[in-house]
Amino acid sequence: MLLEGRIASVGERAQRTYLNFSRRRGEAASIVLSKTLWREMQDAGWTAAGVSGKRLRARGVLSGRDGLLLDVTSKLALELID
Repeated sequence: MLLEGRIASVGERAQRTYLNFSRRRGEAASIVLSKTLWREMQDAGWTAAGVSGKRLRARGVLSGRDGLLLDVTSKLALELID
């Protein structure tokens, strides 16, 4: 699945990082990154403050138990558009 949108907020948790398309939980989709992948992205220059407000395109597996979640497993599946 492919999702594209503007990142409204970033949520960092113990095991995962969430790139949210809305500030309200369940209102819009979120991209889910493992801590390992988030560290790789940080090594490539990404920060929570740096991606907030940016347009992002992501490819991954979509699930929908608690809102729409797109699980991304590779940094090649993430693309900052602006």
